[in-house]
Amino acid sequence: MGMSSDWAIEVAQEKYEEERAEWIRCELNDLDADEDTDGWYELESQYDEIYDNWSAHMEEEYEWYHSQGHSNFYMSFVQTINEVKTILKTHIDPTVNHTVYKMAYIHAVTAMETYLGDALKSTVLTNKNHVINAAKNLDEFKKRKFELKDFVSDQDFVEKIVLKQLCRYLYHDVVKVMKIYKQTLDFKCSYNLKEMIKITKVRHDLVHRNGKDNDGHRVALDLNILNMSISEIESFIKYLDDNLECST
Repeated sequence: MGMSSDWAIEVAQEKYEEERAEWIRCELNDLDADEDTDGWYELESQYDEIYDNWSAHMEEEYEWYHSQGHSNFYMSFVQTINEVKTILKTHIDPTVNHTVYKMAYIHAVTAMETYLGDALKSTVLTNKNHVINAAKNLDEFKKRKFELKDFVSDQDFVEKIVLKQLCRYLYHDVVKVMKIYKQTLDFKCSYNLKEMIKITKVRHDLVHRNGKDNDGHRVALDLNILNMSISEIESFIKYLDDNLECST
């Protein structure tokens, strides 16, 4: 192994130890804590275990998204939506139909969120210009400072930190998600998001308030509303996938 490789490994190890120490001090709520502080070594071991698991997971994610295309995720989305439709066409006991409708609604929105996240990550990682856009434009990176050693220690450093950030986002706020698409892919969304905003708000009420809005009123949900919402989700994702096909 050459001297430059040895130095890169040393730099990476130094950075890892610095981040681990900072995490431990936060956990102990003691900015002056060090190896002599009670609980330091237990937390050190805990951090190592968390990092190993997360690092392995992120490496798998990195390789997987590099091998996928957004249309693969579209086919998966379509399959999920078709399965939801099949369920709704079967006989549902009237005593539980509202519960089934809620579950179907949430699942349809979840399928949309999954597509939005997976398609974005894959499209970004397979295009260097998109990676650069993400590094320059995402708000979280504007606040961070990186050193030369960060880039030397890992040739795919930028792509991996971009993926890590994209994995942290939630994808049910379509307005925010389209902003992220603009920042990374320079994607200009011309789709009217009015109905999608309503749909994601209903999803929030179903998940977090068991079907009631802020005022405690039960959200209107019947088979007709459910089918119209699913149709709108399909239209939005179809629009997005068609336009990603044109822009990649």
